[in-house]
Amino acid sequence: MKIKFLKGISVFLFLMLCSITQAQEIKGTISDVNGPLPGANVVVKGTTNGTTTDFDGNFILSQVSSDAVLQISFVGYASQEIQVNEKSTFNIILVEDANSLEEIVVVGYGSKKKSLVTGAISSIKSDDIQNNASTRVEQAMQGKVSGISVLTNSGSPGSASKIRIRGTGSNGNSDPIYIVDGMKTYSIDNIEAGDIESIEVLKDAASSAIYGTEGANGVVIVTTKSGKNYEHPVISYNSQFGIQSERTKMDLMNESQYRTYLNEAGVQNIASNGVNTNWLNEVFEDAWMEKHHLSFAGGNEKSTYLVSASYTNQDGIVGGSQANFKRYTARLNSKHQIKKWLEIGNNLTYSNTARSVIDEDDEYRGILNNAILMDPLTPVVYDGVPSNVTDLVNAGQTILTNSDGQYYGLPAYVTGEIANPVAMLTIQNRNTKTDKILGTFFANIKPTEKLVITTRFGVDVNYSTQHNWNPVYYVSSERQNSLATVQDDITKNTSWQWENFATYKSNIGKHNYTILAGMSAEKYQSPNWYLFSGPMPKEGDNYAYHDFTQNDDLDQVGGTFIERKKTSLFGRFSYDFDDKYLLEGTLRYDKSSAFSPKNDAGLFPSISTGWVISKEDFWKDELKVDYLKLRASWGQVGSDQNLLGNEDLQFFVSEGIKIPDGNGGFLPGYEAGSIPNPDLTWETSEQLDLGLDLRAFDGRLKFSTDYFDKKTKDLIVSGNSLIPLSVGRQYGSFNGGTVTNKGWEFELGYNDNVGDFRYSVNLNLSTLKNEVTKLAVDSPIDGVEVRGFTGTTRFEEGEPIWYFRGYKTDGIDPATGEVIVVDVDGSGDITPNDITNIGDPHPDLLYGGQINLGYKNFDFNLNFQGTYGNEIYMMWNRTDRIYSNKPSFLFDNRWTAPGDVASYPKADVTSDELYRSDLMIGDGSYMRIKQIQFGYNLPKEIIEKLSLDRLRFFVSLEDYFTFTKYEGLDPEAGSTNNLSQGIDRGVYPIPGKIIFGLSVNL
Repeated sequence: MKIKFLKGISVFLFLMLCSITQAQEIKGTISDVNGPLPGANVVVKGTTNGTTTDFDGNFILSQVSSDAVLQISFVGYASQEIQVNEKSTFNIILVEDANSLEEIVVVGYGSKKKSLVTGAISSIKSDDIQNNASTRVEQAMQGKVSGISVLTNSGSPGSASKIRIRGTGSNGNSDPIYIVDGMKTYSIDNIEAGDIESIEVLKDAASSAIYGTEGANGVVIVTTKSGKNYEHPVISYNSQFGIQSERTKMDLMNESQYRTYLNEAGVQNIASNGVNTNWLNEVFEDAWMEKHHLSFAGGNEKSTYLVSASYTNQDGIVGGSQANFKRYTARLNSKHQIKKWLEIGNNLTYSNTARSVIDEDDEYRGILNNAILMDPLTPVVYDGVPSNVTDLVNAGQTILTNSDGQYYGLPAYVTGEIANPVAMLTIQNRNTKTDKILGTFFANIKPTEKLVITTRFGVDVNYSTQHNWNPVYYVSSERQNSLATVQDDITKNTSWQWENFATYKSNIGKHNYTILAGMSAEKYQSPNWYLFSGPMPKEGDNYAYHDFTQNDDLDQVGGTFIERKKTSLFGRFSYDFDDKYLLEGTLRYDKSSAFSPKNDAGLFPSISTGWVISKEDFWKDELKVDYLKLRASWGQVGSDQNLLGNEDLQFFVSEGIKIPDGNGGFLPGYEAGSIPNPDLTWETSEQLDLGLDLRAFDGRLKFSTDYFDKKTKDLIVSGNSLIPLSVGRQYGSFNGGTVTNKGWEFELGYNDNVGDFRYSVNLNLSTLKNEVTKLAVDSPIDGVEVRGFTGTTRFEEGEPIWYFRGYKTDGIDPATGEVIVVDVDGSGDITPNDITNIGDPHPDLLYGGQINLGYKNFDFNLNFQGTYGNEIYMMWNRTDRIYSNKPSFLFDNRWTAPGDVASYPKADVTSDELYRSDLMIGDGSYMRIKQIQFGYNLPKEIIEKLSLDRLRFFVSLEDYFTFTKYEGLDPEAGSTNNLSQGIDRGVYPIPGKIIFGLSVNL
């Protein structure tokens, strides 16, 4: 017995010794197709020996035997078991688990599993935007998800973009509201992309109805990054450096073409003077840009923190430093578990921006507009001093000079306010400086495991000063300034928001339900001051202050004040049975001071359902479809964004009103302003959505589709359509009609890995039909006026909102070269009554996609985006300035002799039937390669020697390739005016960029 016992002990000790001697330290990286996964779990099977990955997906595990099995898991991904087999280094790639679908998405006032979502919500993760060179988050979102169009106001640095979710639903402002860490704001220009964890886009009414009066145009929820309980604090630095250049294909007539065209048009037979200036080449230049982002993140079981700072600096490809954008941001996010039942925290950001701008989006005085129109026979600068300059200088005029003292060329032939654009760039002194604080402070109280009570206070303070001074100059008889003046516009926007809500989550067997109830109060104030004075004692930035100006009689002071208040009650009930049958309903009641007491309250309901078919017993595994869900939703949401308030009150104005006093003098007078409208009510968006979500092939294939029917009623517009012009007063805002947007959305993705090679492809496509289906007044409502053409855009029943108007043509007469104009009204003559619909700024299709490839330490990303079916109205041509230049396609494709079959008529510089017709409608369809990026991560053995966690280098081409038939400067023709989308007055094009970057983690 003793011998057997001793043998047993010997064998046991031998095995123990073997296991100890074979134990080793292992390390590795866990990632998905998009990059590292922080927080993934690594456990030795059958033991408690485990760890989690750090910020860069790295892990280290000691005392692991060579025959051990590693269990790898992460929420939303399929778990893996991996044999150690004496290996010491692992590169593990997880695949999304379609069966669990545990990915969490942020919804209004909470979050939920993606598998239980019944509304139309699209998500954009941090990896999709943080390596993008765009200076604004909206631009980085372009092409990432279906149902969203990002309309660029301008390609100038720091310029805003308009986001349209499922089409344009309002007459004026159709922007969504932005919720940043729970705080509502109307702009996210102060958010650095590197600080963003995720962006959720709530597209249907069921998702956005919880926001009541402000969700009609959709909701964009931005969640910023937070610290985690890492093994050690993580320091991350990302930088980008790049060169921008113009990528336009627009050609202007050269001096020979210009002279020939004017001669054929019967204007003048102009002789060559040896000058052939390409003004577009003269105003464009290569420009520098850079971005830097530094963050510190860490924490423990009780507290976590993230501190970050960023710097952005971008010059313009037109104007250089005079079209510069600079932004500094700082962020502090923290969370603290004070007690088991109490958690507090904050998300706070500060930004300081400075943006210098040049004249643009102006058919009269825009820099690029003038570069298109300026005659090519004018030199940029004179060699010597011509007699016309001498005469003007002797007459006391100030002619602009360059840094070498050469006089800038004055127009040789073109007349009016059209001026030398290079000269005008030297006197652009307009800049806007903005300080903004956006933040939330919150507390979560947890009396029981099932109940969480949240109180949250948010602030949005925006202080902005627009400063401009004008020097003395002369560039033409109609464009000169004889007095140096200074002007300031000062605005302070202040919002606070206090919300209290409770969330109760429980279940009865397989019946799971969540109840949310809360209240909200908010206040918005916006005082504005306007200051003007002159003359300045000396020209220069150091003298551009009102204390220095010398004539008190020129001083002007003005201002306005806007205040709005709102109180709200809201609730939501979410239910599911066994994660199979889903039901959700929301209700919000808002009371807003923007409306009269008669109509200041609104109630906004929604309901949505879902059926997870793949959970049914009859679903077969051999179908290879892991997850299939049907969704349906209906809801109503409001909008008050196009209203300042006090529409029920009568105001009086005094500016410019004088009453004779009987003694040859005048007394100040007053007159009634706009006629009040106490019956004004909310814009209400009612939307039906039907959707399907599918996952197949072990989560590698993802597909979603939605059909939506969005009807926005009681649109708020302003104008004189309700009263005769003889009244002499403009009517205030009124509810003008209904707009409908219908369409389909598709999102398709596939990802996989083959050995060390990994890839993913994500595509999205949306269709859109926009139509005004009801008009509340007897006649159409005119939109913008361009070059004296009233009603260039129009709001009219049966047409797209703010469609283009002009003459419809039926080709060019081969015998005469004249435009054949369609007699729309059948009168037998061509008159202004024949002006009709000639174009639609809204695309029929929106699409985008991303292709991501990776092999070992190398990665490749390609993003593209585009539109189809939208049109652009080329409105830079001037019939009142007959010597203005033209694009070369009018010359190349013109009629020249009887029998010609031509696209454009014979040379003509005055015809409205040419320049206000569909011949000036360009095809705005395009596909733009947003990004082509190559990246390389240094191997682990190298970065460990450098005491780093990660070091990545990359090079990108961004917005560098555009495929389009449009012959203007840029198919993304934008405008700050919501009523003139798609009208090209000489748009500032989006620059192409070559970007070099690096990312370092310590």
